[in-house]
Amino acid sequence: MTARQTRVLVIGGGIMGVATLYNLAANGWTDVMLCEKAELTSGSTWHAAGQITHAVGSRTMGWINDYSINLYKKLERETGLSISWHECGGLRVANTDLEVDWLKSILNVGEMLDLPMELVGPEKIKELNPFYNTEGIKAALHTTGDGHVDPSGATQVCAAAARKLGATIDRFNRVTGVEQRDGGDWLVHTEKYDIIAEHVVIAAGSYANQVGKWFGLTVPSCSVLHHYLVTETVPEFAARNTEIPIMRDNSMGGYIRQEQNSALIGIYENKNSTEVWTDGAPWESVNELFEADYDGIGDYLERAMERIPIIAELGIKRVVRGAITHTPDGGMLVGPAPGYDNVWMACGSSIGLAWGGGATKCLADMMVHGETEISMRAMDPRRFGNWVDEDYIVKKTKEDFEIRHNTPVPGMQRPLCRPTNRSPIHNKLASKGAVFGDVSGWERPRWFADRVNASDVNGWRRQTWFDQVGNEHAAVREAAGIIDLTAFSQFLVSGRDAGAHLDRLSANKVPTGIGRVSLAHMLTEKGNFETEMTITRLPGDRFLLGSAIAGEIKDSEWLERHINPEQQVKIENLTGRWGMLALSGPRSRDILRNGVDIDLSNAEFKWLSAQEIKVFGVDCIAMRVSFTGELGWEFHAPHENIAAIYDGLMESGLDYGLKDIGSHAFNSLRMEKSYRASAELSPEIGMFEADMGRFFVPDNRRFIGRDATLERTEKGITSRLVYLAVDTSDADCIGGEAIFHNGTVVGQTTSGGYGYSSGTGLAFGYVKSHLAISGEPFEIQILGEKHNATVLTDPIYDPSSSRLRS
Repeated sequence: MTARQTRVLVIGGGIMGVATLYNLAANGWTDVMLCEKAELTSGSTWHAAGQITHAVGSRTMGWINDYSINLYKKLERETGLSISWHECGGLRVANTDLEVDWLKSILNVGEMLDLPMELVGPEKIKELNPFYNTEGIKAALHTTGDGHVDPSGATQVCAAAARKLGATIDRFNRVTGVEQRDGGDWLVHTEKYDIIAEHVVIAAGSYANQVGKWFGLTVPSCSVLHHYLVTETVPEFAARNTEIPIMRDNSMGGYIRQEQNSALIGIYENKNSTEVWTDGAPWESVNELFEADYDGIGDYLERAMERIPIIAELGIKRVVRGAITHTPDGGMLVGPAPGYDNVWMACGSSIGLAWGGGATKCLADMMVHGETEISMRAMDPRRFGNWVDEDYIVKKTKEDFEIRHNTPVPGMQRPLCRPTNRSPIHNKLASKGAVFGDVSGWERPRWFADRVNASDVNGWRRQTWFDQVGNEHAAVREAAGIIDLTAFSQFLVSGRDAGAHLDRLSANKVPTGIGRVSLAHMLTEKGNFETEMTITRLPGDRFLLGSAIAGEIKDSEWLERHINPEQQVKIENLTGRWGMLALSGPRSRDILRNGVDIDLSNAEFKWLSAQEIKVFGVDCIAMRVSFTGELGWEFHAPHENIAAIYDGLMESGLDYGLKDIGSHAFNSLRMEKSYRASAELSPEIGMFEADMGRFFVPDNRRFIGRDATLERTEKGITSRLVYLAVDTSDADCIGGEAIFHNGTVVGQTTSGGYGYSSGTGLAFGYVKSHLAISGEPFEIQILGEKHNATVLTDPIYDPSSSRLRS
């Protein structure tokens, strides 16, 4: 039988798969096809409760949810099919001061996306929902555009619209396996026929794990059982003309809304959740539900009835307990599958109806255009690395389910499955009071307490570690500090054509002199940021590259994928085998001098240079660079050498005031020097928007993104990054705050912190280009209150950078 051919095959007919199909067709790729083993929505989509809210914590998620709502409404009009959209609004209530801070932080999302929302008190809650018991409630976020949709209706309008554009949907045809052909495309086997596809999208929901195995992938998602219950008719609801808002309440672990004239109660147990199908979902499973666990949800159900007492005496007429996919960190898996440029994921979605329309629009943009209009970095399937195994996936996924209705405090650390990737000096640092954070599967010190095993605390306001971090900061400014940066990606690029290869990827010139160091930005074809790396030229056609640990897999693939067949280039991923220590401060030279037999003067060890030397008796690559704004060196070495370097520096530094520092102090130091971090280099931003033009060298090299950047600059860019001094009190910018100018929202912050040396709150943010002027006044909304901010042209600390070169 002759195989059918298609540009894209989507595997799975839930909302994620069908919305992907539609968005691809709407983007111009109409030769697309979807296979579903049963009826559309028959996996998890059909039993979803269907809520969609704007009360989310990031601009990206707010954009996605809002796009989904508007897409379903638009397609309803175009197809004539019904989605049963109920725009009843929503109330996310706060029972604690921490929850109130969370709601205040969400107000920024509303401001930036022009979404109607307001913080209200108990009286207003009662007005909007007279049946809700507001005892103990401090406030609520009222979002008028929220509602709920019929899951099957939303999926069917996407399907009808996709078919109208030329897409094909084949129901009751299970995909059974795949083979990659010599040309790189896929021979996909189904129960009915074979399909040759250029691209494959895994949108298989609870089956994504076993589908992923056909491609050699470990898909980090797991199915967990979720209950919702529908009561008998509520007479008080029947007597009203308007529907009550959807109530989201952490105190009851879930949500309550009106379902026709009944109450619908959704519950996320915060302990003893139940996973299913860890060995693979049964292929014959269709529209499957599981027996209710009343013992497990009894306490939560009781709390729900305390919140709406009018339902306490009513019976339960329907219980839905179905499998929903979650991921270890709660984010979707949307984007390229690890190791492939023609296999994509649209799975791991625990809130499919809210996320489906918007997230798959971004996926379609990636596939068709190469990038998206909003950052999807947090959903990239490649964010999970070698620490993810089956045990980790199950435990962390259940943890995500159980904290679904906890307050998502910034910097919150999840306790289960602490990283197995650890620095060689982890135990030494722990014994000195290091408080660690999980950074992409690695333990990294955040701050140092005055006792061992201190608990980490986090929040939107300044925490108990604020003064201790100030001491670490001061040590670097006045003497010296050392930070363990082993949680960092490192690559060795070598071979006859290594330099030419990197020159084709880097917007900056690749170092030509042995031992020279440069900061390089690798761009997409459209001139947006792909990654930032330091490049150090070593003897013998070798280059050491370093980048943020979160991008290890993505960056490795980028380097590998762009090697031309005729080039002699080798990419070696050193991450996990090599570590890094950074020594910074005015006494750094004195401390290091005791461990080397070379001249450390400016003349012999220049700024932005590197040497392969012995430090305290062991081999390493020492680089004279610093991210803190002070004289300093980085030491890159195999893991087995890191402890000797650390011990030698600490012993030598006893007389010079050397201290261990963590990432909180590191952030404060870099903010004072106006150094950009990954938050500023977002994938929808280019070099000149980020004010990084000095690293863009458009000479005769034909590097990726060169022409697009020049063309964009000629047309005029619409937004620019600004560096801001902010009047703060007990809370500082963390990123995501709305920026106002004359009462109008003109941008948002990307990152921030407190500058201890300058005694000033600091932030980076993107604003409209014509406002990016030195001294221009703005206001930044922090926890619902506006704070004055001013654009700074130069770093607030050591603007001439004389200390770096001292």
